[in-house]
Parts: sequence; structure tokens; C-alpha cells
Amino acid sequence: MAPTPRILRSALLIAALAAALPASALAESDDDAFFRQVAGKWTGPGKIVEGKLKGTHFKCELDGLPVTGDEGGFKLDGKCRAGLFSHPITAVFIRDGDSYRGQFLDGEDGDGLAVTGGTIENQKAVIALRRKEVEGALVTSMQSENDLNITLLIKGGTRYVPVIGLSLKREGDPFTVGAIK
Repeated sequence: MAPTPRILRSALLIAALAAALPASALAESDDDAFFRQVAGKWTGPGKIVEGKLKGTHFKCELDGLPVTGDEGGFKLDGKCRAGLFSHPITAVFIRDGDSYRGQFLDGEDGDGLAVTGGTIENQKAVIALRRKEVEGALVTSMQSENDLNITLLIKGGTRYVPVIGLSLKREGDPFTVGAIK
């Protein structure tokens, strides 16, 4: 039995409407996928590769928490230890319309850096940072489901210089963490 013209027209209309939908309506955005994948408990070594403390090794334990709500984003919260000394670490990265905002440590007004923008593409977030007249970037990339690399770069002249490198491994189940708002 051949399809009736009415059924054929309905099928064509549904196909045309589906083709007209933006890709973001049909699939998760790069931003949301990245925010979700950062969720979990992360640990790993880091090294200061430039500056007064060059060569200093440290280890971090961080919780990746998705920021929920209309904006979306992620927060890394925990501590890093070098020898006998431990330092709390907090980084917040929030989508704000077509841009991003947030802070590293206590922001530009304290001892940290302000998030001034960024991009997320292909499992990598490049986060623009600023502290007064110093510009930098935090490159956070998912190497695999359980491997997260973070590099802090500071702008020196016309190029960005790596200052800190961190290689984190996921511990346990990535979906057992909560979310913050």
C-alpha cells in the first residue's frame, strides 16, 4: 500500500522543520558538554615553569562542579600542596550571554585574577584573565574522559608564556558530584 499524499506531505513538513532547527537545539553545545565533563574529583601534579619559583613541583586536589541555572559554567575548588605548604584554590568560569566572567582565587581586587572572556571549542576552554595591567590565559583541555590539563599563561610582550602546568586525573565516577548555583 502506497503512502497517501497527506502522510507524505506531513513527513516532508516534519523533515523540513527538523532541518531548520539550529544545531544547538538538536545537540548539546560545546560549552555545556565541557561544563558537564569537568564535573568530578581531580588530582594530579603541577609545576611552575617560569618566574621566581621556577621548578617548584606541587600536587592539587580539586572538585569540578558545574554551575547550574540560566548561565551555566564550572567551578574548580580545592587545594594545592607544595612540600609542607597548602594553598586553597578556587576558579569560577560562568557563561554570561556571548561572553564569560568569573575569577581565579579571589579575583583581580584580591590576590587572584579576573576572568574577562574566553572560548570553548573541541573539549578546550581558553579563558582570558587579567590582573591590573597584566593579561593572561588559562587553557583547560580535556585530553580524555579522565585526563584534564591546565596551563596558565601570562602575556609577555607580544606572546603568551606558560607559567604553570597541571595534569589532573579524574578519581571515581564523574557523575557523583553536585552542582552549585
